[in-house]
Formats: sequence, structure tokens, C-alpha cells
Amino acid sequence: MTKKDDYLQKAQAQIDELKANVEQLSAKTEKMVADQKIEAQKQMQKLEANMEKAQAKLKEISNSAEDAWQDAAKKFETLTEEIGASVKKFWSNKG
Repeated sequence: MTKKDDYLQKAQAQIDELKANVEQLSAKTEKMVADQKIEAQKQMQKLEANMEKAQAKLKEISNSAEDAWQDAAKKFETLTEEIGASVKKFWSNKG
């Protein structure tokens, strides 16, 4: 075997090792993406549940007596602020 052949064999071994490393990284990336997708779905479910609460609170305000609607409105405003903050946090984590 010549020096060139030795070198080519060694280089091929390095290529094979690098390829294996890239494949491992690719698998981790796919898993990370899947984990992020699961987390995003959980966050979306929470946001949707809070939106339903906000809709119910708005209906409560609509059905409240004239002297009682302001208390329900404060709760509605707090809830919508929480939803807005959750949406901003969600997008900032994805960007």
C-alpha cells in the first residue's frame, strides 16, 4: 500500500465519522423540532382555553346588570392582558 492509499483510507474513515456525526445531529434536530412542536401545541391549547374564558367573560359582561358589569370587565381586561402576553411570549420564543 502506498502513502497515498494510506491517506485515502484515513480520509475515508474521517469522512465516515463526520457523516455519522452529521446524521446524529440531524436526528437530534428532528427530535428538537418535534419537541418544540409539542410545546407549541400545548401553548396553543392554553391560549385557546383562555380565549374561551375571555369569550365567556365577555358574555358575562353583556348579561350583567348595569351596576355589576364593571367588575366583570376588570376580570376580562386582566384575562385579555394575560392572553396578549402569552401570545407575545410564544412568538418571541419562536423567533
